[in-house]
Amino acid sequence: MGLVEIADNDIDSHILWQDMYSVLVAHDLLDRNQVSLTSISGNNDWDCSVGKMKDLEYPERYYSTINDALKGTNIEKLLQKYPQFYRWRLLKISPKQTYSVHMDSLDQKSNIRLHVPIKTNERAFLAFYLQVPTHQKSVNVEHFHLEEGKSYFVNTSGFHTAVNYGDEHRYHIVGVRYENSTDRTH
Repeated sequence: MGLVEIADNDIDSHILWQDMYSVLVAHDLLDRNQVSLTSISGNNDWDCSVGKMKDLEYPERYYSTINDALKGTNIEKLLQKYPQFYRWRLLKISPKQTYSVHMDSLDQKSNIRLHVPIKTNERAFLAFYLQVPTHQKSVNVEHFHLEEGKSYFVNTSGFHTAVNYGDEHRYHIVGVRYENSTDRTH
């Protein structure tokens, strides 16, 4: 697959944001940049899978049980639509902020993430570095704006980041799966 491919274009981002906002308020999570939507046991552990994958207590695939507070919501329906993904999180980027440049890979497997933008702006992007920069050498960086109303397969195995040049928070629901580098199926 390429870096970014549309998975579906029938996502109701508005209703997902309404459900997510209600959960964020009810559980005092509005100030968090990452929120675990799935956990080991579904016990509303909102922090269990946040941060870097190398710092997780368990392998990513173990974070696959939807948190109890999300049961019966449209968020649960969304996650059930993509059963091959796990370690679901809500990722927020505040205005004028960016993530560190990083890569998400495991051994010889490609890291495929499913991104579902539920609240974004036209100035929020994923950026992919096609080469590692070196002294006095320019490199190309590909930028992708992920629109609300769609879900996307994103290959995050190489160097990339996310940036929000806009004036509003950007929220994506993100799940992960790995595939062999020769396996190109969805």
